[in-house]
Amino acid sequence: MRILICVPTYNEAENITPFITAVFENAPPETDMLVIDDNSPDGTAALVEALASCYGARLFIIKRPGKLGGASAFLRAFAWGLDHGYDGMLAMDADFSHDPGHIPAILAKQAEGADVVIGSRFVKGGKIENRSWKRNVISQGASWYCRLLLGCPIKDWTGGYNLWTRAALEKITLQDVVTRGYSFQIELKYKAFLRKCLVVETPILFKDRKLGASKMPGRFLFQALVDVWRIKYMCIPHRWLKELMKFCVTGGLGTITNLSLFFLCADLLGLPVVPVSTGCFIIAGSQNYIIDHKWSFARAMGGTGLSVKRWLLFLSASLLGFAVNITVMTALVRGFPLPFKVIAQAGGIASGMVINFLASKYIVFRRKNHDGQHA
Repeated sequence: MRILICVPTYNEAENITPFITAVFENAPPETDMLVIDDNSPDGTAALVEALASCYGARLFIIKRPGKLGGASAFLRAFAWGLDHGYDGMLAMDADFSHDPGHIPAILAKQAEGADVVIGSRFVKGGKIENRSWKRNVISQGASWYCRLLLGCPIKDWTGGYNLWTRAALEKITLQDVVTRGYSFQIELKYKAFLRKCLVVETPILFKDRKLGASKMPGRFLFQALVDVWRIKYMCIPHRWLKELMKFCVTGGLGTITNLSLFFLCADLLGLPVVPVSTGCFIIAGSQNYIIDHKWSFARAMGGTGLSVKRWLLFLSASLLGFAVNITVMTALVRGFPLPFKVIAQAGGIASGMVINFLASKYIVFRRKNHDGQHA
């Protein structure tokens, strides 16, 4: 495969010459490099142009008029690579935090069939050096946050040492990528996962830069944590919407069961509302579990049978929604002169619906990927 190594630069004069040398020492002969320089005041572009005479048609540079950011630089480089017939693009930073020594391992993963290869700090064998414990905790926490919210098993979400094949980039559709900073990495990886690309992670040793200054402000990481919700929303697939509709229908059937029993026991028989609501929750929840397993999330379950363990997990995951149900129902009963207590119960059920759906989809009925891991 023809691989293009894509390197954005801004004021990397101290690193660029040894970095380019190290990359070409570790990369196979058919690998080229494209540097995208944002008009570095320290003369980075001139150093790259001087090296071009040594490496001939293997080293290219795009000079931009000003500092436009790493994300836009990578997008420009990926588009350039696609236009020039490359089969894969390897994204790297020029500050040696991305060790060129890992290039053979990354290319080997791609040769085994991966569409996306992530140089990961957080899989077994991955490490981080020369960074404070506080920054490490923040990076680890951010990746766990993304993993939980997006429902995806990728462990290193914000790292930028990644190989993208032509097939993956064409599925992602570069012109539709809207985020920047760390969010850019998250968006690309999540879209690759949603589009059924084979995403693998290989361990790397991440070394914080020794020369030059970091170009990524710390606020970008916190912005990324907000952008994850935006990414999640804009990437909702058609299947997700179908599951939501089925879940709502199932919830509606459960609501009919719940309200019918509640009306009978609380309004007609005059039994205490909280114990009655608890019993209604267990009965309707069991009904919903069976229907959701066999219909709403049947694709994720892949024909697996009902289980007591998953039923208990379903009921446990619903407790948060149930707590909302009880709180809202009690507040309505005590605070408003309702003609029937069942109206308050209906308000409580509606308030917990969204929470119940998210818990069901991402905890109880999570699908498994080809490796048997939850996805």
